[in-house]
Amino acid sequence: MRPFSLLLFLLCLSCSVEQEEVNLRLTMAERDIVDARVTVYMDSIRRVLDTLCTNTYEDRVAIATDSIVQRRLEEEARLRARIPENLRNDR
Repeated sequence: MRPFSLLLFLLCLSCSVEQEEVNLRLTMAERDIVDARVTVYMDSIRRVLDTLCTNTYEDRVAIATDSIVQRRLEEEARLRARIPENLRNDR
């Protein structure tokens, strides 16, 4: 739960209204520490995200398919509207 709360905290900080530019320069040792922490957090978050992706896969595919079908139907209607009326009645 701790990595999630850290991620939530960082997310809240990044969404603040007032943004002032900060120039951070990390030493190589500090970069190594940050990289190690991020790796640990990502390993724990990855399992949660993989589970969420697996659980919502069917719904996301259904939504995407519905969206594609809807766009194709709209495209077909738009193309049919371009056909002159006299050509439609000749069939």
